[in-house]
Amino acid sequence: MIDHICLNIPFDDSHVSCDSEGHYAFVDFDPHLFDINLAARSVSREDDGTINAQILFHPYESLPTHFTGMAVKVFFDSSYYPYVQIKASPAKILQGHNVFGSDEIEQGAFEMLGYLAEAYPTLASMIHVPSAWISHIDVTYSARVRDQHTAHKVLDFLSRVSNGQTRLSNKRFDTSVYWGGQTSRLVNHKCYLKHEEFLAQFEELKLKAKKNDKSAQRVVDVMSNDKLINWTIGLLRFESRLKKRWLERNGVPTNLFELIKYQRSNPNLLQSLWTKATHSIFEALRGQSMKLTDDKSVLEAISKSEVVMTNSGKVSQTKVRNLFAMFCLIREKGFEDIKNNYGKSQFYKLIKDLLCCGFSKSYLQNLHDDKAKNVIPFVKLVEIDFNQQLPDWYKEPVSQFNYKVA
Repeated sequence: MIDHICLNIPFDDSHVSCDSEGHYAFVDFDPHLFDINLAARSVSREDDGTINAQILFHPYESLPTHFTGMAVKVFFDSSYYPYVQIKASPAKILQGHNVFGSDEIEQGAFEMLGYLAEAYPTLASMIHVPSAWISHIDVTYSARVRDQHTAHKVLDFLSRVSNGQTRLSNKRFDTSVYWGGQTSRLVNHKCYLKHEEFLAQFEELKLKAKKNDKSAQRVVDVMSNDKLINWTIGLLRFESRLKKRWLERNGVPTNLFELIKYQRSNPNLLQSLWTKATHSIFEALRGQSMKLTDDKSVLEAISKSEVVMTNSGKVSQTKVRNLFAMFCLIREKGFEDIKNNYGKSQFYKLIKDLLCCGFSKSYLQNLHDDKAKNVIPFVKLVEIDFNQQLPDWYKEPVSQFNYKVA
């Protein structure tokens, strides 16, 4: 799916002139008439007390949509040809979330252009939309693991993976791993846990909704859907930011309308580009394997058992550690091996306590053999199934602008 688009739209030639030194300026037009918020890099007080603001520029602002905001900035204060930049998640502005969404560039880009035209009609009348070009596009596909505990272990494993030119970034958070330099002009990659990101955004939006933010209230209504929340559990998102230079090097047009035509002729365009961009990451995973053991649930079962309680009713962490250590030894060496090489009275005492924690004797006797079954190839664990990116209840959103921009 498309997770983010950065679109640049130059002004029409009739509104811009260039002097002999290569500096651009608007023809007979005052930037104040754009109705945008302006800031100044230099402010001075004249002798008569008046304030003089110089070197005006337009700081990024968030343009309201029906759901989440869209970033807008007018660039007119440099030696570059003046243009308007808009950035947004098409999925978020179309449906209120980006848990899943469309691969169609046309639908998302036109929705963004529609909001720009609606908010700033004067500005929109001066830009040349047919010359709009893609600065970057974020493409994301997901792998699903069985639960969040496994997802965290997989992410920790990925935090040590790099290959060739795809190096791990110094940028790292508890729920995200990044590859590539932050200033790269080609591609950036990241993998993150969608469930944690979703819940964090949900809490932020609920606070805004309580302050009577209408768009936040609409998003909260969408994100409150239990089916949507459940879909995020165990979801590992692999996201690649494909930048203009990388697209051009791979023979992909960056003019918006040429790119739309190109995608119509190549329906699986984004899948193939994402696969090519992430090739080195998944190549590094080939031959790697990972043990799927749910240590968290084992510890919880032991900690909740009465056998680890002291006379004062507190949990003995020493008993918890001893029982968990025995469980791990049996899993690694096997029941009979530990039995033959352990003090009998101590061994049977620990086994008796593990039985009280809810683990059956047959389960412990087969634990070592089951361990081997839980070692699987890593690329199989994080397999990307392009046919399973959307739930069966997904409905394609419809642009409220009905492609008027076209």
